[in-house]
Amino acid sequence: MVRFFMESLSSPTSSGFFSSDASTLIHYYLLFLSGLLMLLLFFQVVIPSWKKVIPQFVILSTPILFIPPIVDWIVSGGKGIKMTYLFDAPVKMLHSFLSIFSYKTGVATVGIKIEIILALILFSVLVYFIQKSWKRAIFSAIILYVIIFIFASLPGVVSMIVQFGHIFQKTPLLFFQNSVVESSTIANNIHSSLEYSSGIRLLEVSFNFMMGKILFIISSVLASVWFFINFKDKFKAVFCNFRIERIAHYIFTIFVGIFVAYIIFGRIQFNWNDYLSVIVLCLSFCYSGIFAICMNDIVDEDIDKISNTDRPLVTGSLSKEDMKQIAFVSLVAVLLSGFLAGYTTLFFVLALNALYYIYSVPPTRFKLIPFFSSFIIGLCYLTAILAGFFLVSPIKEVSVFPPKLAAAVIVVTVLLAHARDMKDIKGDRFAGVKTVPVIFGDVWGPKIVGILSSLSYILVPVFLSIPILFVSAVPAALANYYFVNKKPYSEKPMFRTYFIFILVTFLLLFF
Repeated sequence: MVRFFMESLSSPTSSGFFSSDASTLIHYYLLFLSGLLMLLLFFQVVIPSWKKVIPQFVILSTPILFIPPIVDWIVSGGKGIKMTYLFDAPVKMLHSFLSIFSYKTGVATVGIKIEIILALILFSVLVYFIQKSWKRAIFSAIILYVIIFIFASLPGVVSMIVQFGHIFQKTPLLFFQNSVVESSTIANNIHSSLEYSSGIRLLEVSFNFMMGKILFIISSVLASVWFFINFKDKFKAVFCNFRIERIAHYIFTIFVGIFVAYIIFGRIQFNWNDYLSVIVLCLSFCYSGIFAICMNDIVDEDIDKISNTDRPLVTGSLSKEDMKQIAFVSLVAVLLSGFLAGYTTLFFVLALNALYYIYSVPPTRFKLIPFFSSFIIGLCYLTAILAGFFLVSPIKEVSVFPPKLAAAVIVVTVLLAHARDMKDIKGDRFAGVKTVPVIFGDVWGPKIVGILSSLSYILVPVFLSIPILFVSAVPAALANYYFVNKKPYSEKPMFRTYFIFILVTFLLLFF
C-alpha cells in the first residue's frame, strides 16, 4: 500500500485520477501477490534453504520496492513518469527484453531500471553466498529477470496467447481495447448507476478488471502449487475433503443460468474476457464451497465422529486452526473473485456464503430446523443460477429472470436436498438434528426421503412444460428411490443418477 501511495504521485494515470478505486487496488495487489508467489516457488528451486534467509531477503527487498517511485518523482522534477505494462508485439517484445536497461530506450522508467538492476545484483550475491557458485548465481539472476519481464509484459503475453491462431492481427493495446468493446460481460464490472468522466477512464477500469481476473487465476494456481509442495499432506486432506459432486452441481447450475440467458436474449457472443469472467465466477463458488465445508466441519466435528469418520478433523490430518486458516483464505478469495466477476455476481456470491453460514454455524444453525433447512439450500442454488444468468444478461433488472424458473429451482432443490441427510442419520440423531430420516425413523425415513427426492425429478418436465423430459425423469426417479433405500446407503450412485439425468435431458432437448 505504501508503494501504491507513492506511485499515485510518481506515476500519474492517463485520466489524471488517483488510483484509489477498488479495481485498480485489487489489480495492483494481485500483481504483487502473484509475483511474490512466483518468487517463492523460484526461491525454493534455486535456494532449497531459502527459509533461513527470509530476514535478509525482507531487509533487502523492502527498500528496493520503494526506489522506483522516489527516483521517478525526483528525476521528473515532481511531475512524475508514467509506469505501465509493456504492450509489445512478439518481435518488439524480444527487442524490449534485450534493451530494457539501455539508457536511450523508454521501455521502463529510470526508477524501474534501478529497481531491477539492484534486485538482480543482490539476488545473485545472495545465491552465491549460499550455493558458493558464481555460475549458479548468474544463471539464477537471468531466470529471475525472465520472470520479472514476463510479469511486466503480461498484456503482451496474453495478447500473444489469445491471438496465436490469428497471427497477431492486432497490437496488444488495440487487442485490449477491442476486448472491452466486444465483451458481453464487461457491463458487470461497470456499474450501470455510475458515470465515467471519459472514455480513457472507462478503459482504465475495464483493463483493471481484465488483468485482475488473469492475475487471480495465476495466483490461485501458484498458491495451489506452493501449498502442495510445502504442505503435501494437508493439501491432500483439503482436496479429499472437497465435496466435488456438490461443487460440480453448483457449477452446473451456473451454466444453466448462462444457458437460460442465451435462450432469452438470443445469440450472445463471448470473447476471451467473457470466458475469463465465467472461470472466475466458477472459482468464486469453489472457494465458497471450501469456506462452507470448513465452517460446517468445525461445527459438526462430534457428528462426523459417528457419520463421517474420514473427515480431516476426525482423522487428525487437519486441526481446527488449520480449518480456520483455510476458511479465512477461502473467504478472502471469495470476495476478490466475486468482485472481479462483477457487481451483480458479487451480490449473489455474498448471499450464497451468508446462507450457508446461517445454515451451518451457531447461533442460527438453521440446519436443525426440518424442511426450513432444505429451503435455505434451495435459496443457495437459486443464487448460482441467478449469478450465471445475470453474468451474461444484457439487462440487469430482476424482472427479466423467469419467476417460474426461480420457483422450480427452489422447489426441486428443497425436495432433492433431503437425500443429503441420509448419510448423516446416526450422527444427526446423536446431536439432536431433526432431519426427515431422523424424524421418521429407520424404516419410514428412507422411504419418505426417496419419495420426496424422486418427486424432484418428476417436477422438472412439469415446471418446464416439456413432456418429452418424462423419458429421462421417470427412470431417474425410480433409480433415485432405489438407491436411497439401498443398504448400505451411498451418495455416489445418487450423484451418478443425477448427472446421467442431466445428460439424457440435454440430449432429449437438443437432439
